[in-house]
Amino acid sequence: MPTGPATGPLAQATAEAAPTVVLIVGAGPTGLTLACDLARRGVPARVIEQSDTLFPGARGKGIQPRTREIFDDLGIGPAIARFGGPYPLMQRWRGRQRLEEWDMLDRAEPDEGSPYRETWMVPQWRTQEVLYERLRELGGRVEFRTRLTDFHQDAHGVSATLARPSGPDETVRAAYVIAADGGRSTVRRLTGVAMRGHTVDPMPILVADVRIAASRDAASAPASDPASDTGATVTPASDQAGAAGPADETAGPGGAEAEGSEWLTAARIDRDHWHVWSEDQDGSTALCPLAGTDTFQFLAQFDDPDAVPDTTPDAVRRLLAERTSLPASAVRDVLWASEFRPRAAMAERFRIGRVFLLGDAAHVHSPAGGQGLNTSVQDAYNLGWKLEQVLRHGAHESLLDTYEEERLPIAAEVLGLSTRLHRGRPLDEAGGGVRMGSDTHQLTLSYAGGWLAVDRRAPRPAPDSDALRPGDRAPNARCVDAAGKEFTVFDALQGPHFTLLDFRTAHDLPDAPTPPDRPAPQSEPSATTSPTSATATSATALTTAVGPPTPPEPTPAHHHDQAPLRHIVIRHASAHARQRYGNAVFLIRPDGYIGLITDDPSDVPDYLTRIRRGRPATTVPGADHGAAPHAAGGATPGAGRDATGGADRTVERASGAPASR
Repeated sequence: MPTGPATGPLAQATAEAAPTVVLIVGAGPTGLTLACDLARRGVPARVIEQSDTLFPGARGKGIQPRTREIFDDLGIGPAIARFGGPYPLMQRWRGRQRLEEWDMLDRAEPDEGSPYRETWMVPQWRTQEVLYERLRELGGRVEFRTRLTDFHQDAHGVSATLARPSGPDETVRAAYVIAADGGRSTVRRLTGVAMRGHTVDPMPILVADVRIAASRDAASAPASDPASDTGATVTPASDQAGAAGPADETAGPGGAEAEGSEWLTAARIDRDHWHVWSEDQDGSTALCPLAGTDTFQFLAQFDDPDAVPDTTPDAVRRLLAERTSLPASAVRDVLWASEFRPRAAMAERFRIGRVFLLGDAAHVHSPAGGQGLNTSVQDAYNLGWKLEQVLRHGAHESLLDTYEEERLPIAAEVLGLSTRLHRGRPLDEAGGGVRMGSDTHQLTLSYAGGWLAVDRRAPRPAPDSDALRPGDRAPNARCVDAAGKEFTVFDALQGPHFTLLDFRTAHDLPDAPTPPDRPAPQSEPSATTSPTSATATSATALTTAVGPPTPPEPTPAHHHDQAPLRHIVIRHASAHARQRYGNAVFLIRPDGYIGLITDDPSDVPDYLTRIRRGRPATTVPGADHGAAPHAAGGATPGAGRDATGGADRTVERASGAPASR
């Protein structure tokens, strides 16, 4: 919920009645996440998508714990929980013979610091539908069948040409353009930025979403019923849940019996396992039940690098029958199908003047480890609050340089992880195979060492300690504020604001359970809990403010065009909170990462002023604005070894700090 009048370029755009401030090209998970974040911040964005509908496939189905935390903040956490489910155990087969089962994941119970500790399965089409509905709730929309064909930028904005199947082209003016249009990004191509990378695996893979028919239906239905086959064409995602309506919400693993269960029972293909055939001479095969649906994801790898998988419905049926214990007639619907060759690649730059590359437009991953969609969502979450600072609160636009500074090294590290997992072939190994552990959860990825990470503690913790550092994700913790109300750190963080947590006078909190009638966290501050604006000049206001209950109530308002700030003085903290946060003051950014740690609250206005004024000009003289910035401490992206595993580009963390810990 935006607070206060806009004072930056947005105010000028509003005065001039400019309809577009941010143009988002692409309505996948990346573009929709950014659109939702900007909408709740009061930053107008126009979203265009060249397809007729949202992407129809289940492709990016793994939602990592950090992404679930972000979705909670955006207000879609309950829907993601309702429409998804845990990953099933793996079940290995040899033809029709059932062999051993194993767990591909290292599972852990949620704890106080992390409410989510394992990967959650939600088909990508469903994640997009949830984001799309949230965007509509926030007043946004998507313009389908609209594509960007050209643009040019100047010192004041970007002029973009949009085309539709009918009617004349349209020229729009925007402050910034966001490339969220996938691995074959038109926007990236028009910028001239190269995509550097390598093939992770030369063997092609067919992926398809299929619905298995009951045996009585399979006996009478033709193998290629045009009324049910969609092949690789676009299918409305809402149709994929079947005609049963809301009942499908429980049809995932452990839910209601799926249609086609007679065939599944006969072949012993249950919905409680991810079924794998790894000994076929033509390539490995997997059949994964998609949580929250009555469908399966069918994956078939070909051991011939020159093979060209046939994605037509009949061909998918035949291939599934050849590779599994099901007959071709059991496949009632092929809802979506495609083929790909796993590749790891990254753009040389993520910012080009007023154009930003996000998601697959900036980095392309192997599907192993479920990192691609999650890294893309976090690109959007990193950029959203920075655009608000510039467009609504008058921050210097060099703040936007930190998007590339922070996200490019993260993308490089995650690309390296997904490549290692793919080459470990986790679907082919039982027991001793590659397992996906906490390193895939993205909870330990950090922006430490970057320009926005400031440590004013004296003395500072030793570099090899496990103490929180500026740039780290702020962990959850149970606390009691100065008014005696219990809350959690994540309660306080929810919403588009900075959060100031003062632990200097915190005492131990008795280890008592949270009261059952405690109000649920709010995704946005209500009228009675809206955050205040922090003055950049009055340290007294910050040091004397009384901490609010949860959801935190406002301290006295200070009329200033700085970002909204929620300030909480901690009276009691749990043992976990004391161990993680100690007795310092923490200023947490709107994306949940620690910006400042200090012993003196008077450092807070200085930090906020730092954001408003922007980073010093440290780009190479003569370079266009948005060239890859020098990292803090003089390190420059492009100075270390390529984390994707290739030899054609190099990346280094700012100040040499690792991207995860």
